[in-house]
Amino acid sequence: MSDLIEIGRVTGTFGVNGTLKVIAAGDPQRLLGLETVTLEGSGTLRVRRIDPNGPGVLLQLMGIADRSAAEELRGKRVYAREADLPPLEEGEYYYHDLIGLPVRSPAGEELGRVEAVQDLGYQDLLEVRRGLKLVLVPLQAPYVEVRPGEAIVVDAPEGLL
Repeated sequence: MSDLIEIGRVTGTFGVNGTLKVIAAGDPQRLLGLETVTLEGSGTLRVRRIDPNGPGVLLQLMGIADRSAAEELRGKRVYAREADLPPLEEGEYYYHDLIGLPVRSPAGEELGRVEAVQDLGYQDLLEVRRGLKLVLVPLQAPYVEVRPGEAIVVDAPEGLL
């Protein structure tokens, strides 16, 4: 599973034909061209249809034909192969690309490292490890500048870090 990237989580069902509501990790438009996905505990399945739906997508998969089958998947993580994700424009990034990056102050002082990114739809948060402490930092301009592949610069209000 090393080349699999978490792209979302099943939050519920839609209709009676097994369609899944998936909250996307990042921009849901980037998921629309996927032909297969891997569901936590269910393996890789072919995509029958995928449509935008707010901060996520409606996902119909081969082999999930009714609401009760779809309901059993609530809360499961959805993955895609990294090679199946569309290429990005200059300066764009996938959330998984941020994990492990150093977090620095504008003066260059290292403040910690990104352990995870929480995509909450309305506000994305960086989980920053600073020694023994885990700090949640809003991933929001102008306080946070992402330099893909390099670092994340945080101009944090006093007391945040």
